[in-house]
Amino acid sequence: MVLIILDYVAGIDGGATKTICIVADNKGRVLGRGVSGPSNYQNVGISAAKKALLQSIKRAASNARLGRSRFKVACFGMAGLDSPYDMKVIPKFIRDEIKFCEKITVVHDSVIALYGATGGQPGLIVEAGTGSFAAGLNKRGEIKRVGGWGNIIGDEGSAYEIGRQALKAFLRSYDGREIRTLLTEKIMKVLKLRVKEDLMQRVYTERMSVSEIAAVAPLVAEAADEGDAVAKRILTEAGREIASHAIAIAKALGMENEDVEVYMTGGVFKAGSHVLKPFQEEINKIMPKARLASPKFEPAMGAAFLALRELSEKK
Repeated sequence: MVLIILDYVAGIDGGATKTICIVADNKGRVLGRGVSGPSNYQNVGISAAKKALLQSIKRAASNARLGRSRFKVACFGMAGLDSPYDMKVIPKFIRDEIKFCEKITVVHDSVIALYGATGGQPGLIVEAGTGSFAAGLNKRGEIKRVGGWGNIIGDEGSAYEIGRQALKAFLRSYDGREIRTLLTEKIMKVLKLRVKEDLMQRVYTERMSVSEIAAVAPLVAEAADEGDAVAKRILTEAGREIASHAIAIAKALGMENEDVEVYMTGGVFKAGSHVLKPFQEEINKIMPKARLASPKFEPAMGAAFLALRELSEKK
């Protein structure tokens, strides 16, 4: 069967927890959306990543009622696109698997998050979810990314780091090296620990995953709301850490004195003032005109914007 090439584009957000595809026409109208599992190959492997990408696209196309139509352009914003090695591996397995796109572009997931948040206008985005990163776009069209280096050597201020600090506080309090904290009781209850020492089995023997440790973060916000000093300190440090990402962007792109919006995304910001207050205080020291805002669109829509831009440049 000969496939008809129509002016449709696909924007894909290939993340560590899920993969989202948005299908749009050449006018930017969203026609369909598809969701599948994680596609960061560093976490799930190439085979699972390819499967998730393919599923999200097929589901979006099905929801858009496109049948077997091809896409003119597909933009993939991928988590795990960090090193020169990744930049060889990821585009290759995408192009090997995705055969129904006339042109494929692959960018770091921070780029699509940035374009989605700002709608393609100058601004900064700070992501503080399971991991953390920031990205910025200035008036000259220059883009800069900071952070996103993973849980072992990066992700400062992320839910993972907050969860890790909470587990450390749990043990430090047990040792008598930390003041008593509500986190002890909350962690024991949620992790179903019989005795405090069981935490070692959960972390080392059962090997708590990144997402499981990140899932401890809401307990820190809960304890902070109840007045716990240790939890408040952890969240204050997190707010300052994620602010440092945005500050580095502003300095690199010469945006310190500009009237700019800083878009916030990720579950860490749900901790409210415990994170937001130190976050804004640090940012305003360097960017006095900066305003905090919520993203205009999701990252997958940012990928669709980039695909549409590529389509217009082809004509």
